[in-house]
Amino acid sequence: LLSATLPNYMDVAAFLRVDPDDGLFFFDNSYRPVPLSQRFIGVTEKKALRRYQLMNELCYEKAVGHAGQKQVLIFVHSRKETAKTAKAIRDLCMERETIGGFIKEGSASSEILKSEAEQVKDGNLKDLLPFGFAIHHAGLNRVDRSLVEDLYADKHIQVLVSTSTLAWGVNLPAYCVIIKGTQVYSPEKGKWIELSALDVLQMLGRAGRPQYDTTGEGILITNHSELRYYLSLMNEQLPIESQMIAKLPDILNGEIVLGNVQNINDAVEWMAYTYLFVRMQKHPELYGLKDDWEDTDPDLRQRRTDLAHAAAVTLDKHHLIRYDRRSGIFQSTELGRIASHYYISYQSMSTYNQLLKPTITEIELFRVFSLSSEFQFLTVRDEEKLELQKLMERVPIPVKESIDEPSAKVNVLLQAYISQLKLDGFALMCD
Repeated sequence: LLSATLPNYMDVAAFLRVDPDDGLFFFDNSYRPVPLSQRFIGVTEKKALRRYQLMNELCYEKAVGHAGQKQVLIFVHSRKETAKTAKAIRDLCMERETIGGFIKEGSASSEILKSEAEQVKDGNLKDLLPFGFAIHHAGLNRVDRSLVEDLYADKHIQVLVSTSTLAWGVNLPAYCVIIKGTQVYSPEKGKWIELSALDVLQMLGRAGRPQYDTTGEGILITNHSELRYYLSLMNEQLPIESQMIAKLPDILNGEIVLGNVQNINDAVEWMAYTYLFVRMQKHPELYGLKDDWEDTDPDLRQRRTDLAHAAAVTLDKHHLIRYDRRSGIFQSTELGRIASHYYISYQSMSTYNQLLKPTITEIELFRVFSLSSEFQFLTVRDEEKLELQKLMERVPIPVKESIDEPSAKVNVLLQAYISQLKLDGFALMCD
C-alpha cells in the first residue's frame, strides 16, 4: 500500500516481488478526500533580512485572510524559527490592529487559551497562546506538545508554526498550509540544502480537513531562483533512490552474523534482492555504472561483486569479519557479532577496539564513548551552553574537552542520564 508521495512505486513493487497486476495498489491525488490548490511564491529580494521580512509579511497576509474562520499551519525549518515566525506574525497583527480577528475577547476559546497558558513550561508558547498562536517542535516537553496538539485539534489555536516533525509524526491538518522557506541545514553535508520533494509533498499534504473543508490550500514560499526547481519537482516528481551503498558494510555484517551470507558469491546473490539492485538498473549513471554496462555487465554481477568486495574489505580492515580474498569466505568475529547485535556502526567498533585498554580510566572510558560515529552530527546549540556548563560541574566524572566540543556534550548527557540528573532544556532532553 503506497501513497502518492512515492512516484516510483513500480520499483518498490519489483523489489518486494509483488505482481503489479494483482498485488499493487497505488493511491494518487485523485483519492484525496479534499482537493488541494497549490501556490508557489518566489521571493526576488537578495538581501537576507529584507527577504526574511517579506516571507513573514506573506505569512501574515495569509493568516489574517483566514483569521477566525480557518486554521493556518506554517512550516519552518528550525526550532528557534518557530517562535521567531509566530511572534513576528503576532506583532504585525498587533501593530496593524488585526489581532482581534483571531480570538474574540471574552470568547470560550480566549478563556481556555489564557488558563492553559498559565500551565505551560515553554516561555515562548506561554507568550503566544492567549492570542490564538502556538508553536510545535521536538524541543518542547511532551506535556506542552500534547497540549498544543489538543488545543489545535479543538480549533482553539488559529495559527500554528511548526517544524517538519509535525508533518511526519502527528496527523493535524489545516485548511491552509504554508512552507516558509525551503532551505534546511544538513549536518552531514555541513551546509544548507533544498528541501526534498518528499518533505514538500508531506507538508502540503496536511492542507484540507476532510470533516470541515471542501478544498485545501498549500503555499510554498522560496527564493525566486529555486522556483523552477520546485515547480518541476512537483510536476515530474523525482524517484526515491537507494541509500544502501553508504551503509553497505554494516548491513552486510548483519547478514554475515546471521549466517545468511557466508562468502563473496552469497553476498553478490543477496544484493540481487535489494532495492539498490532495482534502482541501479533504472538509473545506472547515478550508481557509478559505465555507459556500456548493458553490454559488459548486463546482470550487474561485476558491479555487485565490486560493492560486496569493498564492503567486506572495510569490515576486515576494522576486524568485524575475517575475509579470505582467495577463497572468498567470510568469517564473523566477536567484534562483528557485538556490532550487529547492538546496531553499532563499524566506525564506532573500530574506535572502541583501538582505544579501549584493560587499564583505561573512567575519564577515558566516557571520552571513548563520546567519540562514537553515531554522534558525529550532534551539535552544541548556543542556548544550551550555559546549562551544559552547569551539568559539567555536577557530573561525577570530569570532562576534559571544552563545552563547545560535541563530544563533551555527548559525555555530559551520558553521565546525566546514568546519574539521573534533571535537565531544564527540552532540546537537551531530546538529544
